[in-house]
Amino acid sequence: MLIVDDELEIREGLRTKIPWSNYGVDDVITADDGDTALEAARTLLPELIVTDIKMKRMSGLAFIQALAAEASYSWRSIVVSGYDDFEMVRQAMKLGAMDYVLKPINTTELGDVLRKAADELEQERLAKANQLLLNDHVQNAIPKMREDLLRELAESEHNPYREARISHRLQTLQLEWMLWDRMAVMVIEVDDLKAIGNRTGSSREIGLIVFGIGNVVKQTLEEEYPSPFALYADAKHRWIAVMSCKTPDRMEACKEMAQVCIRRINDYVKVKVSIALSTAPGRFHQLHERFVEAGDILEQKAVYGGNRLLTSQGWEGDADPDNPSIRNLDEVLDLARYGTDEDIAAAMDRFVEMVQSWQLSQTRDIQQKLFEWLLSLFKKASALGWTDRSWEKNPIGLWEQLEQFDTLESLRAQTERFLLDMARNFRSHAASSSQIIQEADKFIRAHYAESLTLQSVAAEVHVTPVWLSKLFKKEKRKTFLEYLTDVRMERARKMLGQVQYKIYQVASEVGYKDPVHFTKLFKKQAGCTPKEYRRLQGIADD
Repeated sequence: MLIVDDELEIREGLRTKIPWSNYGVDDVITADDGDTALEAARTLLPELIVTDIKMKRMSGLAFIQALAAEASYSWRSIVVSGYDDFEMVRQAMKLGAMDYVLKPINTTELGDVLRKAADELEQERLAKANQLLLNDHVQNAIPKMREDLLRELAESEHNPYREARISHRLQTLQLEWMLWDRMAVMVIEVDDLKAIGNRTGSSREIGLIVFGIGNVVKQTLEEEYPSPFALYADAKHRWIAVMSCKTPDRMEACKEMAQVCIRRINDYVKVKVSIALSTAPGRFHQLHERFVEAGDILEQKAVYGGNRLLTSQGWEGDADPDNPSIRNLDEVLDLARYGTDEDIAAAMDRFVEMVQSWQLSQTRDIQQKLFEWLLSLFKKASALGWTDRSWEKNPIGLWEQLEQFDTLESLRAQTERFLLDMARNFRSHAASSSQIIQEADKFIRAHYAESLTLQSVAAEVHVTPVWLSKLFKKEKRKTFLEYLTDVRMERARKMLGQVQYKIYQVASEVGYKDPVHFTKLFKKQAGCTPKEYRRLQGIADD
């Protein structure tokens, strides 16, 4: 409470004779003029002010006007005037004074005005508190409302009659970019989640893992992805990311983000995940199609293995089927055993990348690391039948060869010569790539009904998954998955021609646990559903 009057008796009388605590006032201060009152108000922020309207240095009217111009908090003022000050009172009311009292001051009258002012301030405080609470509720509700809308768009077929309502909701929830941007859909799933749940025996553990993955993906996209995105978790404990892709090249950025997310989830959440990415971006009314497509692509991890990015072309990552990674010694060995000179030269394009990953700055350190890399490679090659033993008899000679070269270009060239020599040695006695594919084909035809993966077949024929994938494309002109699907569908057509099998039995017998997925694949390859195919064969299905 601030009392302003240039007469000591009046201001002290008001300070001491009014029962201020009855009006909720805890502290009463005084000022002897408008200028000192303004200084006190700036520092102490009084909520109630009683001021004389006429004073010697600065009038109460000028004081109220000055405080109103700069105060950023709520306050109420009451002016004290004589009978002949009506015009000044009117001006004070225009400036925000809530009421006035006449001299001589009647304490009862002043008390009524003070109570009214105190009530107004209390109501204002309550209104602000309620508004803040409401804002908090709204802010807390918005993420849930966004998730519900994203879930509706992705998991339900588009209804054109609801476009206006959806458009309004997208704008209200600050997702208006989804109205005009094309979008890709990324589905992130924990590998072997059921096994994790069974091992830990705790649904809470699964919840923590899923929560951690969501945090990593959100932070990664916020930090690295240059366009808007939206994220939600579906009922299958998967995270769905809807990512703006205004231009076709933005899909490459989506792939890069997926690879970064996988690495960070591995590092920080300590679990393996598979990520499926829709083939092409689409408008918001196509989100459901993109979501379904990504879900279908995700099933490929049963073939290609998990902890990788999956697309409609198969799988992508550091181990590129068309360009084996020279960081992986097993892949380098397969390159030497089954690749052409051109394959070796293409793989060596990643030599600089490998050396940079060692994070060495001194030439001698790089030479030493490369020497160790070659020794490890030669040991593995010897175990597979490489007959050159010169490195083993004279390792110093190998070191002296490397020591001659002090640039990455020259070191790369020398390393490539080692690989080419090794390849010529292997070609003289190793099995051909055609023999590897023949063995793989034999194994696939014997075990197509099982949960075959690229990894499991590669292990059976003793090559790396990367190289088996490359050999399939070279020898069969198909990806591993395409070839496996062909074998399964070939058997499915034979079984569908036999009346004793139900369609769901056929699906299970050829390796598909989900009859719906089997039907989609069969129609894509045969041009008709299994039921339609049977009718063409003259078999009436129940």
